[in-house]
Amino acid sequence: MQHTIALVGLGSAARRIHLPAYRKLRNLRVVGGVEVAPGAAAAWPFPVFGSLEELLARTRPDIVAIATPPSSHFEVARAALEAGCHVFCEKPFMETLEEADAIVALAARAGRLVAVNNEFRFMRSHLAAKAQIGAPGFGRLLFVAMHQTFFVTEETESGWRGRDTRRTAKDFGTHALDLCRYFFGEDPVSISARMPRGDRPDGPDHLNLIQLEFSGDRVAHIILDRLSRGPHRYLDIRLDGEAGCVETSLGGKLQASLGLHAAARRPFLALDVAMGGRARLYHGERYSLLATDPLDLFADATGRLMAAFLAAIEGGTAPPCDAADNRRSLALMLAAYESDARGAPVPLTGLPVAAVPRETAAVGR
Repeated sequence: MQHTIALVGLGSAARRIHLPAYRKLRNLRVVGGVEVAPGAAAAWPFPVFGSLEELLARTRPDIVAIATPPSSHFEVARAALEAGCHVFCEKPFMETLEEADAIVALAARAGRLVAVNNEFRFMRSHLAAKAQIGAPGFGRLLFVAMHQTFFVTEETESGWRGRDTRRTAKDFGTHALDLCRYFFGEDPVSISARMPRGDRPDGPDHLNLIQLEFSGDRVAHIILDRLSRGPHRYLDIRLDGEAGCVETSLGGKLQASLGLHAAARRPFLALDVAMGGRARLYHGERYSLLATDPLDLFADATGRLMAAFLAAIEGGTAPPCDAADNRRSLALMLAAYESDARGAPVPLTGLPVAAVPRETAAVGR
């Protein structure tokens, strides 16, 4: 079945992620876009309109993709649903839980689907890591550690991100929190966060220290460090299981290492080639490569999620990363800021432990 999609917002996310992802799908055609910047139409191979109303009237797409700043997500999603379109939305999904609940309810009334681009679940490294959980060589997941060292520049802080005092957890932290739910297969029971701002109390949260408590005395720990002026490491994750350990790394590597194993007193030569990222399964010093990500890992993963979304539309089933599920990740992000403001952990009694849909782990593998 052929589907049509229109993009609202033709900025960096559209250029680098959405359009390259859509080009991978033969059953999806871009019919238009919305961009208010002067002269924008000349840069795109499809009609560009100055308003959402004109786009909807002229192109009548099956799906509206939202790649605008978060403050506009609610109004764009509402208008698209009221026009009879399905919605594919960038994260963070909405600004508030009330907005998220309203969109979930409207989608149900309209008989349309809403999915959020939690593409990190669909990166090959993270799919491979998820597949190990519960397998004999890994066992039950006990602990997750995530670490990002992000080198902040004027370019990275351009647009809404640099102006938002809820900078890091709202933007990238949404992915990290969603991945914790994905790996553990449930929601946490509490969250604790510290976001030191030093001598800039009203500045952006460039340092996030977040801890999540899961059932069975299991824990996830997240460090998002954008204060560091050291090397840029986009995201490193360690998953500790009863029988093994999985390490994933995003950001690309081409590295040769020569050294000596001190205990065994034998030399080693290791070559690490992963253009977009990779996942390894460890048992002590021994490891096996599980998966690698391509250089265009964001578009590759978004294409996988969009393919699953199209299949859900055709089958009349709930898609992975749907609005109701993402509402839980949104609640975690907002609770992290609440915990920092309180200076105390926040129990998630309003977010009962619930299984995360399992179909995400199988799609596109």
